[in-house]
Amino acid sequence: MIVSRLTVLAGLLAVVSCSKKEPIDNADASGGSGGLTEGTGGQSDGGGTSSAAGGDGEIRTPQPRYHPPQGFENCKHAEVKTDCKDGWCRLPSSCFVMGSPENEWGHRGRDSENQVDVTLTHGVEIQQKELTRAEWETITKTPAPGPDLCTESTCPVAMVSWWDAVHVANLLSEQKGLASCYESVNCTGATGVDLECEGVAEPEKSVYECEGYRLPTRAEAEYAARAGTISTFYSGDITPYDPDNVCAPDPALELIAWYCNNSDGRPHIGGELAPNGFGVYDMIGNLGEWTNEEAHYSSSPGGENPRGDVETNSNRLTFAPQYDVKSWVVRTAALLSGPWDARGSRTGFRLYRTLFEDSERSKAIVEK
Repeated sequence: MIVSRLTVLAGLLAVVSCSKKEPIDNADASGGSGGLTEGTGGQSDGGGTSSAAGGDGEIRTPQPRYHPPQGFENCKHAEVKTDCKDGWCRLPSSCFVMGSPENEWGHRGRDSENQVDVTLTHGVEIQQKELTRAEWETITKTPAPGPDLCTESTCPVAMVSWWDAVHVANLLSEQKGLASCYESVNCTGATGVDLECEGVAEPEKSVYECEGYRLPTRAEAEYAARAGTISTFYSGDITPYDPDNVCAPDPALELIAWYCNNSDGRPHIGGELAPNGFGVYDMIGNLGEWTNEEAHYSSSPGGENPRGDVETNSNRLTFAPQYDVKSWVVRTAALLSGPWDARGSRTGFRLYRTLFEDSERSKAIVEK
């Protein structure tokens, strides 16, 4: 298997410090609203970690670990390589292992992170960076939502609800001549301002089968983020730290993600840190990203193309926990959730679409 190396950055940008409340909850919690819930899964202090320094005190570059984890040798991962053009990356169909080992350090999700093998039978095309304010304005012909903490046109768009995200996905599908993936029911308000809907028509239909742009399933998001790795982050394993340290630095995370130790309390323009092996940026950290999936508070069932339907629960999963959380919260297997009409400065999205066998880049997908 070929996996591209992560670029080690020489330093981090200095930014202005500020913060804002976000109505997103820990996805392993049993309820509640507003604020991050810590410690719901219990802490594991076993192996699977890497030290920032060797026995001689020398600081070492973090190194990721690669697929397969022990016990999943029959799950054959596709070749990992960068195949990106014009801000979109193509990922092949593959088997991969999602979730985290029981000994992963930190407050892992006791009920939501069991390791399972998943087979995605289709390739996907995904945005290389989180959808920007400029892209929002181009697609919707309306100003990007605000106020926000990152206001340049190349900043990832925030202050968007799940309904805003699926509406933008539909608009882009229509503009590209593709069938829309979502049919919202009984909506009121304006996109990016106060849009609310009661649900979607045919919530049992699988978005895996839709030809248009959409939000990812949890499995697709974790597959895209891991890029063939099985370490805590796609740049290496988490470094344990004193729980009394409010926001300890993590050498592996510093390379790839904006989190509470390095973000100065705000999101950043996409692509300022290193990409993963697929060439995708900010797959963890920076903004949390809406997914297609409702919050189940349980591990994935695994198997082929799991949980592709939208369903009816208004509490939706978000992936890539955001810029103001601790290193253990930004683990690749970690999830948060929030109401589908919530808007805040810590949540945005990126779009995906299924690539069927007869699809071509930048052309409408033809039904098989």
